[in-house]
Amino acid sequence: MPAASCGRKALDKIHMGRDMKVGIALGGGGAKGFAHIGVLKALGQAGIEFDMVAGTSIGALAGAVYASGKLPELERVSRRYGVRDLPFLLGPTWPRKGLFSGNYIERLLDDIVHVENIEDLGKPFAAIAVDLNKAEVVTFTRGNLCRAVHASMSIPGLFKPVTVGDKVLVDGGVLEPVPVNALRRMGADVVVAVDLLSNLAPISVGAKTRPVFADYIRSLAEKFYMEGLIEAKGGESETAMSLVDIIQRSSIVAQRRLTEYNFRDNPPDLVIDPPLSDIKVLDFHRGETIMERGMHAAEKAIPGLRELLTRTCYR
Repeated sequence: MPAASCGRKALDKIHMGRDMKVGIALGGGGAKGFAHIGVLKALGQAGIEFDMVAGTSIGALAGAVYASGKLPELERVSRRYGVRDLPFLLGPTWPRKGLFSGNYIERLLDDIVHVENIEDLGKPFAAIAVDLNKAEVVTFTRGNLCRAVHASMSIPGLFKPVTVGDKVLVDGGVLEPVPVNALRRMGADVVVAVDLLSNLAPISVGAKTRPVFADYIRSLAEKFYMEGLIEAKGGESETAMSLVDIIQRSSIVAQRRLTEYNFRDNPPDLVIDPPLSDIKVLDFHRGETIMERGMHAAEKAIPGLRELLTRTCYR
């Protein structure tokens, strides 16, 4: 039974008799998004279910799977990724519009959910993307599910944009990193937000270490005659970050500020923010660790969420 009726699973089998819709907003963050699986798993084990879900970027993938009732399958798939799986996962392409095609996203989602259209999912769902032509948020609540999620996950520069009609669509995190606004528009009375970008680790100055993903990027650079762009010459490097890391960190800084503004103007009722400062956006090989952190963060939030739901039901 969903939490909308303040019923058994949401509130320890105490029926409050008020119709209430509870939604969860799943933010973007690349590989950090494995934490969404842990968050949703922990809340589900505590008997807390959501009536609707909205997702940005990796949050759109996790949200679509959750809405279809197939979260355990996504967890199983996520635990098997290693560094050697990255070329297959990302799908390299000639870098006119992005280093990677992102087509695997659609194949993965289709294999798990077996649902063609968003409206055929078990719960109301929204995927957030941004149209570069009109510089505005595009919220998909109907139509082809895999295409919508692919568009929401198309990180600029890394993945090719998705074209739908006259729209050129990229990652929703460009304008709405945590889609609280989408859930409010869908009619949610209570919104739980999962923010993956709330903290950052310090940049190590003077270190010469290479990120795990750097070797793969370097091989692409050689293939595409971009070696000079990817690896600094001589003594120019002063940090332990690759060019990809710097670009992604810059994006995270911007998204964090956007989230602060959005939360101030339209605050969620509860925020879950797993500690992921040491996790890079492309650390897909660390899925198990990231999921565990998501679970722990959700478990800490459960008492506050139960209190919130009870209080809201009594209003």
